[in-house]
Amino acid sequence: MKTLRQELTPHCPKIHRRPWKTSATPTDHDEIRKFAERVLTFVRQSHPNDVMVIHLSPGTPAMHAVWLALGSTGFASGPVKLIQTSDQRALSSGKPPLQVVDFRLDTVLRRYAAARPYVTEDADSGQVWDLTQIQSQALKSTLEKLRKWAPLRVPVLLLGERGSGKTTLANYLRAESPFQKLKGESWPSVVCGQFRTTPQLARSELFGHVKGAFSGAEKQRTGLLEKADGDTVFFDEIADIDHDTQRLLIAALEGRGFYPLGGEQLVRSKFRVICATNRTLEELTTTLLDRDFFDRINSVVIQVPALRDCTADIPLAWRAVLSQATQIASIQPREWERFRDHPEVLRHLMGHRLPGNFRDLQRVALHLLAELNYGSSDAEAIGNALSCLDVDSGGVGSENIFTPSLPADFPSVLAQFERKWLEAAMKEANGNVSKAARLLGMKRENFNNRIKKYNTL
Repeated sequence: MKTLRQELTPHCPKIHRRPWKTSATPTDHDEIRKFAERVLTFVRQSHPNDVMVIHLSPGTPAMHAVWLALGSTGFASGPVKLIQTSDQRALSSGKPPLQVVDFRLDTVLRRYAAARPYVTEDADSGQVWDLTQIQSQALKSTLEKLRKWAPLRVPVLLLGERGSGKTTLANYLRAESPFQKLKGESWPSVVCGQFRTTPQLARSELFGHVKGAFSGAEKQRTGLLEKADGDTVFFDEIADIDHDTQRLLIAALEGRGFYPLGGEQLVRSKFRVICATNRTLEELTTTLLDRDFFDRINSVVIQVPALRDCTADIPLAWRAVLSQATQIASIQPREWERFRDHPEVLRHLMGHRLPGNFRDLQRVALHLLAELNYGSSDAEAIGNALSCLDVDSGGVGSENIFTPSLPADFPSVLAQFERKWLEAAMKEANGNVSKAARLLGMKRENFNNRIKKYNTL
């Protein structure tokens, strides 16, 4: 370590040691893996956008194997580079002093990290969750359902609130399935909202058209469904497609083929369909979707949990969204990283209803970056950023506060609800604990104990 510090100090700002305090042997693969996972998670959380370089040469063969596996299978998210160095013997035989290791294993995590749909929203890039860090039972249960259905080439319908991460779960479902083309990083998807006023655009986009099929069709176009042969197609907000186009899609979904606009040649394409919407099943079946079309896309319906039902994962989501926001806004204010785990920000987000889910997190993140970039104090930046959330939607007494969404992390839901009432009582009592306790019909001692439990008031 002394030699390493001497060599690197002129080039590196600081070296942080992460010692392995253990009684395990240096050949115990499982114990090495646990330690290595903790280190990689810490490094990525501390430096979300930087290239992570993993040196494979030092240590025992077991250590080499573990670092190589974690670095090449997709566990280490973000940009990763593997290197190895040559000892004196290797150098004397002509080996270069440093070599980049190009070793990649085809795994679900790697496919998930590498791919995303063609068209996505800023708030959901298709990778808003680090799947190795999920904690909430609600999200774990949803991922388990996706894994169960991934191998079957049947349509899957994802139902969830706006901004709840449906695109990301569609990306994960495809990554777990055999219905994907390995070349290229993006895969066929369409935001159906763009077709609301122009059904002809929907048919041209999906089925393609021949030259001269309509005014402006100056050349032939291959449709999205034909390009998706052997892959998966994602229809985001499927309820926005008009009924006539839905009827035309039925034959394609059944494998009977389709005709490009103006064409006479039948095109056949074998693909898997994933649809998503924030509308209810009742809305879909009564007014929005043709009943026959609906029957073709709902072989399995999976409910995507709202962020408020995944309280334990909100810190993970916030870190990802804040890092993403620096790229969207093209600014990185000084020391912005320390807000990735800021207790006051996380406390507020975990206690809020977040009706917009990831979009709410993104809005808070952008407001926070704007405040920091402007030079506001920490208190001002946090207060102004959090104030952009809709207060009524998250307050005690909201008409939707009892709306159940299952599966749920029940202890977290109860804790969130209790904390809301404690906060409301303290606010009404202007910080007077005795008065706040009386407002809730509690003894002062019990009220105090609950405040200490959350350490938030």
